[in-house]
Amino acid sequence: MIAIADSTVVFHLAYHELAMRRIIKEYGIKELYITRISYLELLAGSSENAKISARKALNRFPLLEFDKKAAETGSTLAMKYRVGAKNSKDFLIACIAIAHKIPLLTENNKDFNYAELKVLTYRIGQ
Repeated sequence: MIAIADSTVVFHLAYHELAMRRIIKEYGIKELYITRISYLELLAGSSENAKISARKALNRFPLLEFDKKAAETGSTLAMKYRVGAKNSKDFLIACIAIAHKIPLLTENNKDFNYAELKVLTYRIGQ
């Protein structure tokens, strides 16, 4: 199975690699993708000194863009759900996942409360 990694997954892979590898294996995930939204979020959040190494780490993941299919999905979902500015990035990530029918691996399942989205949840350190 393939899955989309939320930004928390990328962070946890860097700092809790063994635990994340176990979680990925338990779900039967063979390949993790990231969205352009997560890519930019993680790169923008990196310190100036870490941006080059962050980009190198992020480029290991296949990238899913916010394409026409995701935009059309987003238009439909925007009519159904109320999304505040705080959750707008998560909404865009969900649109990409739903449009491509790919589950989302995340620790923050409360940020992805969309009936159309298959969410694979996990917890680190609990």
